[in-house]
Amino acid sequence: MLSDRNSAVIEKFEMLNPNVPKDVRFYGIPLPGQYLLAADGVVRAKFCLADYRERPAASAVLVADRGGAPAGPSAEVGAGDVRAQIALSSPTVHSGQQIAVAIDLAIAPGWHIYGEPLPDGEGLTPTAIVFDGDLIAAQTIAMPKPTPLRFAALNETYPVYEGKLRATGTIKIKQKLKPGDYQIGGVLNFQECNDSICKMPQAVRFELPIKIEPMVPAAPKT
Repeated sequence: MLSDRNSAVIEKFEMLNPNVPKDVRFYGIPLPGQYLLAADGVVRAKFCLADYRERPAASAVLVADRGGAPAGPSAEVGAGDVRAQIALSSPTVHSGQQIAVAIDLAIAPGWHIYGEPLPDGEGLTPTAIVFDGDLIAAQTIAMPKPTPLRFAALNETYPVYEGKLRATGTIKIKQKLKPGDYQIGGVLNFQECNDSICKMPQAVRFELPIKIEPMVPAAPKT
Protein backbone atom coordinates (compact mmCIF):
# COMPACT_ATOMS: atom_id res chain seq x y z
CA MET A 1 0.00 0.00 0.00
CA LEU A 2 1.24 3.46 -0.87
CA SER A 3 0.30 6.79 0.68
CA ASP A 4 0.80 9.17 -2.22
CA ARG A 5 0.47 12.76 -1.01
CA ASN A 6 -0.61 15.11 -3.80
CA SER A 7 -0.48 12.16 -6.24
CA ALA A 8 3.26 12.65 -6.74
CA VAL A 9 3.96 9.00 -7.60
CA ILE A 10 0.80 8.72 -9.70
CA GLU A 11 1.91 11.75 -11.72
CA LYS A 12 5.43 10.36 -12.12
CA PHE A 13 4.11 7.07 -13.51
CA GLU A 14 1.67 8.95 -15.79
CA MET A 15 -1.37 7.18 -14.32
CA LEU A 16 -3.46 10.16 -13.21
CA ASN A 17 -7.11 9.48 -13.99
CA PRO A 18 -8.16 12.24 -16.45
CA ASN A 19 -11.86 11.42 -16.04
CA VAL A 20 -12.01 12.89 -12.52
CA PRO A 21 -12.48 16.71 -12.49
CA LYS A 22 -10.23 18.79 -10.25
CA ASP A 23 -13.17 20.06 -8.20
CA VAL A 24 -14.17 16.52 -7.17
CA ARG A 25 -12.80 15.20 -3.89
CA PHE A 26 -11.55 12.05 -5.64
CA TYR A 27 -9.29 14.05 -7.94
CA GLY A 28 -5.77 12.65 -7.94
CA ILE A 29 -6.69 8.97 -8.07
CA PRO A 30 -4.91 6.81 -10.65
CA LEU A 31 -6.17 4.81 -13.55
CA PRO A 32 -6.22 1.15 -12.54
CA GLY A 33 -3.35 -0.65 -14.16
CA GLN A 34 -0.69 -3.32 -14.13
CA TYR A 35 3.06 -3.29 -14.63
CA LEU A 36 5.05 -6.18 -16.04
CA LEU A 37 8.49 -6.34 -14.42
CA ALA A 38 11.45 -8.32 -15.67
CA ALA A 39 13.70 -10.23 -13.27
CA ASP A 40 16.12 -7.27 -13.26
CA GLY A 41 13.36 -4.94 -12.10
CA VAL A 42 12.95 -3.14 -15.44
CA VAL A 43 9.36 -2.32 -16.42
CA ARG A 44 8.70 -4.21 -19.68
CA ALA A 45 5.07 -3.23 -20.21
CA LYS A 46 2.37 -1.03 -18.68
CA PHE A 47 -1.36 -1.58 -18.96
CA CYS A 48 -3.74 1.22 -17.99
CA LEU A 49 -7.42 0.37 -17.75
CA ALA A 50 -10.54 2.49 -18.08
CA ASP A 51 -12.50 0.73 -15.32
CA TYR A 52 -11.20 -0.77 -12.07
CA ARG A 53 -13.99 -3.39 -12.20
CA GLU A 54 -12.71 -4.93 -15.44
CA ARG A 55 -9.15 -6.05 -14.86
CA PRO A 56 -7.32 -8.66 -16.92
CA ALA A 57 -5.79 -11.53 -15.00
CA ALA A 58 -1.99 -11.60 -14.96
CA SER A 59 -2.13 -14.75 -17.08
CA ALA A 60 -4.08 -12.86 -19.75
CA VAL A 61 -1.34 -10.24 -20.02
CA LEU A 62 1.36 -12.89 -20.37
CA VAL A 63 -0.50 -14.90 -23.04
CA ALA A 64 -2.28 -12.25 -25.11
CA ASP A 65 0.31 -9.47 -24.95
CA ARG A 66 3.63 -11.24 -24.33
CA GLY A 67 3.22 -14.54 -26.22
CA GLY A 68 3.39 -16.80 -23.17
CA ALA A 69 2.11 -20.36 -23.03
CA PRO A 70 -1.46 -20.73 -21.68
CA ALA A 71 -1.67 -22.57 -18.35
CA GLY A 72 -5.42 -23.19 -18.37
CA PRO A 73 -7.60 -25.95 -19.80
CA SER A 74 -7.53 -26.76 -23.51
CA ALA A 75 -9.66 -28.57 -26.08
CA GLU A 76 -8.57 -30.12 -29.36
CA VAL A 77 -11.12 -29.99 -32.18
CA GLY A 78 -11.15 -30.18 -35.93
CA ALA A 79 -12.67 -31.56 -39.09
CA GLY A 80 -11.18 -32.84 -42.31
CA ASP A 81 -7.67 -31.48 -42.80
CA VAL A 82 -7.85 -28.76 -40.12
CA ARG A 83 -7.09 -29.24 -36.42
CA ALA A 84 -7.19 -26.65 -33.65
CA GLN A 85 -6.18 -26.54 -30.00
CA ILE A 86 -8.02 -23.88 -28.01
CA ALA A 87 -6.63 -23.01 -24.57
CA LEU A 88 -7.39 -20.55 -21.77
CA SER A 89 -4.68 -18.65 -19.93
CA SER A 90 -5.96 -19.75 -16.50
CA PRO A 91 -8.19 -22.49 -15.04
CA THR A 92 -9.81 -20.01 -12.65
CA VAL A 93 -11.29 -16.53 -12.96
CA HIS A 94 -13.39 -14.00 -11.02
CA SER A 95 -16.68 -12.57 -12.26
CA GLY A 96 -16.02 -9.58 -14.48
CA GLN A 97 -12.39 -10.53 -15.04
CA GLN A 98 -10.65 -10.89 -18.36
CA ILE A 99 -8.55 -13.90 -19.34
CA ALA A 100 -6.71 -14.76 -22.54
CA VAL A 101 -7.34 -17.46 -25.11
CA ALA A 102 -4.88 -18.97 -27.59
CA ILE A 103 -5.93 -20.88 -30.70
CA ASP A 104 -3.26 -23.00 -32.43
CA LEU A 105 -4.38 -24.11 -35.89
CA ALA A 106 -2.75 -26.80 -38.05
CA ILE A 107 -3.75 -27.15 -41.71
CA ALA A 108 -2.69 -30.19 -43.72
CA PRO A 109 -0.27 -29.66 -46.65
CA GLY A 110 -2.01 -28.75 -49.88
CA TRP A 111 -5.00 -27.18 -48.11
CA HIS A 112 -5.82 -23.66 -46.94
CA ILE A 113 -8.49 -21.85 -44.95
CA TYR A 114 -9.64 -18.28 -45.45
CA GLY A 115 -8.88 -15.04 -43.65
CA GLU A 116 -10.46 -11.62 -44.01
CA PRO A 117 -11.51 -9.60 -45.87
CA LEU A 118 -13.21 -11.80 -48.45
CA PRO A 119 -15.02 -10.41 -51.50
CA ASP A 120 -18.79 -10.13 -51.20
CA GLY A 121 -20.83 -12.68 -53.05
CA GLU A 122 -18.11 -15.32 -53.28
CA GLY A 123 -19.81 -17.68 -50.82
CA LEU A 124 -16.58 -18.31 -48.86
CA THR A 125 -16.37 -18.55 -45.06
CA PRO A 126 -13.58 -16.73 -43.14
CA THR A 127 -11.92 -18.38 -40.17
CA ALA A 128 -13.33 -17.19 -36.84
CA ILE A 129 -13.85 -18.33 -33.27
CA VAL A 130 -17.02 -17.26 -31.48
CA PHE A 131 -17.68 -17.90 -27.78
CA ASP A 132 -21.19 -18.47 -26.44
CA GLY A 133 -22.76 -15.53 -24.67
CA ASP A 134 -24.07 -17.24 -21.56
CA LEU A 135 -20.82 -16.68 -19.62
CA ILE A 136 -18.94 -14.27 -21.86
CA ALA A 137 -19.69 -10.54 -21.86
CA ALA A 138 -17.17 -9.61 -24.56
CA GLN A 139 -14.46 -11.16 -26.68
CA THR A 140 -11.62 -9.94 -28.86
CA ILE A 141 -9.75 -12.45 -31.02
CA ALA A 142 -6.84 -11.27 -33.17
CA MET A 143 -6.16 -13.51 -36.14
CA PRO A 144 -2.69 -13.21 -37.71
CA LYS A 145 -2.37 -11.48 -41.05
CA PRO A 146 -3.36 -13.88 -43.86
CA THR A 147 -1.26 -14.49 -46.97
CA PRO A 148 -2.62 -13.38 -50.37
CA LEU A 149 -3.00 -16.42 -52.64
CA ARG A 150 -3.53 -15.99 -56.36
CA PHE A 151 -5.97 -18.32 -58.13
CA ALA A 152 -5.15 -17.99 -61.83
CA ALA A 153 -8.16 -20.01 -63.01
CA LEU A 154 -10.53 -17.61 -61.22
CA ASN A 155 -8.45 -14.48 -61.83
CA GLU A 156 -8.82 -13.74 -58.09
CA THR A 157 -6.57 -13.31 -55.05
CA TYR A 158 -7.87 -14.41 -51.64
CA PRO A 159 -6.45 -14.05 -48.08
CA VAL A 160 -5.60 -17.53 -46.77
CA TYR A 161 -3.88 -19.42 -43.97
CA GLU A 162 -1.67 -22.44 -44.58
CA GLY A 163 0.40 -24.68 -42.32
CA LYS A 164 0.48 -23.72 -38.65
CA LEU A 165 -0.63 -20.45 -37.07
CA ARG A 166 -1.69 -19.00 -33.71
CA ALA A 167 -4.46 -16.54 -32.91
CA THR A 168 -4.73 -14.92 -29.48
CA GLY A 169 -7.26 -12.73 -27.75
CA THR A 170 -9.24 -12.13 -24.59
CA ILE A 171 -12.62 -13.05 -23.21
CA LYS A 172 -14.37 -11.15 -20.45
CA ILE A 173 -16.44 -13.12 -17.95
CA LYS A 174 -19.85 -11.69 -17.10
CA GLN A 175 -20.36 -9.81 -13.85
CA LYS A 176 -22.18 -11.29 -10.85
CA LEU A 177 -21.86 -14.97 -11.77
CA LYS A 178 -22.05 -17.35 -8.83
CA PRO A 179 -18.82 -19.11 -7.85
CA GLY A 180 -18.55 -22.66 -9.13
CA ASP A 181 -17.55 -24.90 -12.02
CA TYR A 182 -18.72 -23.94 -15.52
CA GLN A 183 -18.17 -24.82 -19.17
CA ILE A 184 -17.25 -22.10 -21.67
CA GLY A 185 -18.60 -23.11 -25.05
CA GLY A 186 -18.00 -21.79 -28.51
CA VAL A 187 -17.70 -22.50 -32.22
CA LEU A 188 -14.72 -22.57 -34.58
CA ASN A 189 -15.80 -21.60 -38.10
CA PHE A 190 -13.67 -22.27 -41.19
CA GLN A 191 -13.75 -23.52 -44.76
CA GLU A 192 -10.95 -25.58 -46.25
CA CYS A 193 -10.02 -25.63 -49.90
CA ASN A 194 -7.21 -26.74 -52.16
CA ASP A 195 -6.32 -25.79 -55.73
CA SER A 196 -9.27 -27.64 -57.20
CA ILE A 197 -12.08 -28.03 -54.65
CA CYS A 198 -13.66 -26.31 -51.65
CA LYS A 199 -15.33 -28.32 -48.92
CA MET A 200 -18.49 -27.23 -47.14
CA PRO A 201 -18.03 -24.64 -44.36
CA GLN A 202 -17.47 -26.15 -40.91
CA ALA A 203 -18.79 -25.01 -37.52
CA VAL A 204 -17.01 -27.14 -34.91
CA ARG A 205 -18.16 -26.82 -31.29
CA PHE A 206 -15.86 -26.93 -28.28
CA GLU A 207 -16.13 -26.63 -24.48
CA LEU A 208 -13.56 -25.52 -21.94
CA PRO A 209 -13.94 -26.02 -18.18
CA ILE A 210 -13.50 -22.94 -15.98
CA LYS A 211 -13.87 -22.31 -12.27
CA ILE A 212 -15.29 -18.99 -11.14
CA GLU A 213 -13.77 -18.04 -7.80
CA PRO A 214 -15.59 -16.04 -5.11
CA MET A 215 -14.61 -12.41 -4.78
CA VAL A 216 -12.39 -11.51 -1.82
CA PRO A 217 -14.62 -9.89 0.85
CA ALA A 218 -13.88 -6.37 1.97
CA ALA A 219 -11.95 -5.93 5.19
CA PRO A 220 -14.23 -5.40 8.24
CA LYS A 221 -14.60 -1.82 9.43
CA THR A 222 -12.93 -1.05 12.74
